[in-house]
Amino acid sequence: MLLFLTTMASVWLLTVPSLLSPGQMPLSACKKFPSPTNGFLYCRADYCIIRCKDGFQFDSEPANGYLCHPTGVWTAVPPEESVLWPNCTLKDNQKKSPEIYTAHAEGRGATAMKIKRPKKSKQPDTIPPTITNCPWDITITTETDPVQVSWEQPEISDNSGVFTSVASISSGSCFRYGTHQVQYTAHDEAGNEASCQFKVTIKKPDLSCTAQPPTDGSLACGTLSYPGSGMNKWQFCVPFCMKSTGFHRRTGSVFFCQPSQSGTSWFHLDEAWQMTKAHMPETCTVRRRTGSRKGDSLQYYEGDCNEQAVKKHILATVEHIVAKDPSVVSQCTRHPNTCGNFRISDLSVHCGPGNNQRDTEPPVVISCPQNIEIETKKGNPYWNDLPKLSWKEPVFEDNSRGPLTITKGGSNVNNGDKLAYGQYSVEYIATDLSGNQAKCSFEISVKSIACTMELPEHGAIVCGYPSVDGMDLMTIDCIVLCQSKYQFSRDPYPIYACSEEGLWWTFTSTFTPIGPNLPSLNHKCQEPDIHKKPKVVDQNFYFDGDCHDRAVQDMLIGHLEYFQRKTSAYQYCELNSEFCRKWNGYRNVTVFCGST
Repeated sequence: MLLFLTTMASVWLLTVPSLLSPGQMPLSACKKFPSPTNGFLYCRADYCIIRCKDGFQFDSEPANGYLCHPTGVWTAVPPEESVLWPNCTLKDNQKKSPEIYTAHAEGRGATAMKIKRPKKSKQPDTIPPTITNCPWDITITTETDPVQVSWEQPEISDNSGVFTSVASISSGSCFRYGTHQVQYTAHDEAGNEASCQFKVTIKKPDLSCTAQPPTDGSLACGTLSYPGSGMNKWQFCVPFCMKSTGFHRRTGSVFFCQPSQSGTSWFHLDEAWQMTKAHMPETCTVRRRTGSRKGDSLQYYEGDCNEQAVKKHILATVEHIVAKDPSVVSQCTRHPNTCGNFRISDLSVHCGPGNNQRDTEPPVVISCPQNIEIETKKGNPYWNDLPKLSWKEPVFEDNSRGPLTITKGGSNVNNGDKLAYGQYSVEYIATDLSGNQAKCSFEISVKSIACTMELPEHGAIVCGYPSVDGMDLMTIDCIVLCQSKYQFSRDPYPIYACSEEGLWWTFTSTFTPIGPNLPSLNHKCQEPDIHKKPKVVDQNFYFDGDCHDRAVQDMLIGHLEYFQRKTSAYQYCELNSEFCRKWNGYRNVTVFCGST
């Protein structure tokens, strides 16, 4: 490379190689260049420079550099100066400060260095050079070996301004298949060092063979490897035929994939261990006469290849076929320590077209009822007067045109049943002769006519579903409550029951057990008025605290049961149990809070 040395007086143009790291000796005709005491020697081929350690200075002024002359004599640079062998001594602050020199390296792999001698003493340099933008790992997949690889050089700097960098492998070098470590190392005059590393990986293309399973047969494929073989794996396939058929020509048992620059091909080893290029069987033909079959007897199976049990049998047979194949037997002769110690992975079975292919297409749903939802006042099981529900049966078709088996699922509901209030699911399942299924499902919702209510401001409504003799009445009972510092706009009834007609039945605690039917539940809680009727006597119509508080709600839930027991109807049944069903309380009790 070209090196320009600049001083305050003149410019010299020399041709010199890059510098070696400290301590490396020149390989030249000259005698060994003496290392300075308390200093460093930097040499590359026939050119050297010397520097002092931190805290030391030259006892005599050195040349810019020293070049080995072909005659075997060291020559100073510039050439006017005589060759001295300076040493480094402790710094003397009274001595004249040296000049600043800058070396510019040009050419492939060039490195620019700034060399500065400080004018005054300083602390020892302990800070290593800085390396930034170190290249990422490089991975290249190619059929070319070797291949040239280039990358952006990392950026190197040092606080002293003087450093030497060395790359273990240069950008633009050629790499063979494998993984290669590249390292950049930088060190300064004080001996501090920094490095960065990355990997260059050259990979071969993943070449694999392709094959189709034979007609009326199947193909089992996987990879074969041996312990200690590293990354070496061999793709292989074993063809199979149904027992009622046979291979249309003599074939090997195990086919291996052989990649090459021109492509991939299948081969197998014959009994003489000769590698023979082979074609994968394309069909299994129907046998028209008895006799020995072509191929290994283990290469024949019974049943449908698509059935899991048959696939499992084929997979279990593969290892036995591979174990006695000439390619594996020959391994025992060449490498006895690995005999039979092979490993099969990524094994799968592919079924070919033909008679062994069962029908895998499910039936088609031609028509299926939509969800059914009705509102009725006849869905209460207590009165035994339920609505009848019916629908048009679903229609299925199958590609086989064969008969279909229709089964029912979901809720225990049939077309034409009388249904009480509630939600029901109906499912029809059609199954063809091959076991393929199609489903038609829909939902049925039987609802009572909804009752309307308005939440009272500063109050609450508590509702629950009553139950007698284990039977849910499918109706809802409610009570109305006010906060204790408010009063009702009119006297409330103990219980309001939502009827199937969408009306509120009122249950009383008087000799008239059922009061008027109301279209809406809309009581109001208002400020007390001294000019109006005082509060209702029963304090259970009132509550203290925040309605949204869980503890308050638990207390209000108990009020619903309290008022149920206060009704004349409940008390009558308590006295005449032979005429009434037994009361079992409420389920799913909910508190609805009005605004405050």
